[in-house]
Amino acid sequence: MSVPLLFLPGAVVSVAVPVPVLLAIIAIIVGFALWRYLSWRRRRAGRMAHPARGLRVRREIEKRIDHGARIAKKHGKARSPEWQRVANEHLQRQPACVACGHTKDVQVHHVKPFHLHPQLELDPTNLITLCEAKGKDHHLLLGHLDEWESFNEHVHADVKHFYRMSAEQIRADERWLKKAMSRP
Repeated sequence: MSVPLLFLPGAVVSVAVPVPVLLAIIAIIVGFALWRYLSWRRRRAGRMAHPARGLRVRREIEKRIDHGARIAKKHGKARSPEWQRVANEHLQRQPACVACGHTKDVQVHHVKPFHLHPQLELDPTNLITLCEAKGKDHHLLLGHLDEWESFNEHVHADVKHFYRMSAEQIRADERWLKKAMSRP
């Protein structure tokens, strides 16, 4: 295909360019223009100024999800209206993660899940405080063996064994791996 390169009055200089090459050049130009436009839109929306913001927002949303209620709903159960009061009272008695002592990003965990044992939902002896702190994730790892649908009835013994270990150390431990492989 012949492409005009230079227009002069009375003369046209053209260069023969193969069609696939011409299409590739056009695709590169259009792709670059589209990339620039989308980058501008992201910056304008404030997302490019903080690239990790999206990850932080997802982690915050994940922390706010009541996994116990979500799983119980799958099994046709619902949280008691008294749950929030009982959880707050428990956090006053046990404000720190029993696996590491962390006091932020803590959650009240049911040792025996309330969708299987609804009579124990508000029982203070069935509750334990575990954290969701970045790099620790004791609620997920020790309370649920790395699967929200699962549970660990031996969590009291495990928090002693894995005391102050990071998520990476827990996942590398043979004892925990064996438990995770046979989780309910």
